[in-house]
Amino acid sequence: MDRAHGGWILEGRAAPLAALALALAACEGATSGAPRAGQTDGAGGAGAGEEVDAGEEADAGEGGGDASVDAPTGSAASGGGGAGGQGGEGGAGGALTWEPVETEWCSAGWSGLDDHTCFHVPETAARGAPILLVLHGAMAPDSLPGGLQAIAAEAARALGVVAVFPRGRPGLCTWDPSVETHLCWPTRRETVDAAAPALIEEWMRAEALLARILGGTFGRRYVMGFSNGGYFASYVALEGLVDVDGAGLVGAGRMVIEEHLFSQERPPIYIAVGEQELASTVASAENLADVLTQHGWEHELVVHPGRGHEIRADDFTGAWQTWIAAP
Repeated sequence: MDRAHGGWILEGRAAPLAALALALAACEGATSGAPRAGQTDGAGGAGAGEEVDAGEEADAGEGGGDASVDAPTGSAASGGGGAGGQGGEGGAGGALTWEPVETEWCSAGWSGLDDHTCFHVPETAARGAPILLVLHGAMAPDSLPGGLQAIAAEAARALGVVAVFPRGRPGLCTWDPSVETHLCWPTRRETVDAAAPALIEEWMRAEALLARILGGTFGRRYVMGFSNGGYFASYVALEGLVDVDGAGLVGAGRMVIEEHLFSQERPPIYIAVGEQELASTVASAENLADVLTQHGWEHELVVHPGRGHEIRADDFTGAWQTWIAAP
């Protein structure tokens, strides 16, 4: 699929890529009703009406605080759960022969890179656009991320970025036995050390495959995490687990911060919480901001008046402003 004005070119030399072109074109209509940047009414929250508190990490609120759990949203799924598969290289000019993977993890407007990674390429994403990793909060094993994906797709369109939405793993929600089977990201020292390398390796493989599919490279890399995903994003950015040009933490922060592990690279960090969050979540955000200030680390702390534990489209635009304003 050729995109105008210097956008990504998905060469339609094989039926699988033609199918992907149709999926990407359909995304524009599928996300047209998603919350727009700056929207602050109740419809703007991630999975508004679908989020419940999920318990608190034992280490001073680390990793879960009031971690969000998405309720099942099967009606928003774009596939029936079967794998579409991936091919090798072929076709004229060595174009990658590939087809989207059908998976319920990817809601309307998103395509399956594999059965646990979705991506969204808006029409506004020019060739060489940045890539944005979006990390969900703690989720029950039978739930789907339609609410957050809708907001992330709208944000990707507004910012002109390619969005990637990976899935966490069960067994990493360690703050309460009742959530052991939930999909989570690691947020304690021992789980970060044990699980993060494999997770990040998966991200890098997915990014490399997506670059081959789109026929180019990404200019910059950003990570945006909500709730449990925000706590993990803090490890990614602070310790340089993978190179990022900016990080966003929404409904998250850090209480236990190992400053001796700080990366030499210091990407700007956006931190946001709702005024009505649990006190421990607000405290963790404020603590992280204080530590960053002490180290002269570029960051922005936002406390949204009247909001609870939620992420909205204006968090993505706020994070973007923080990232591009940094020297």
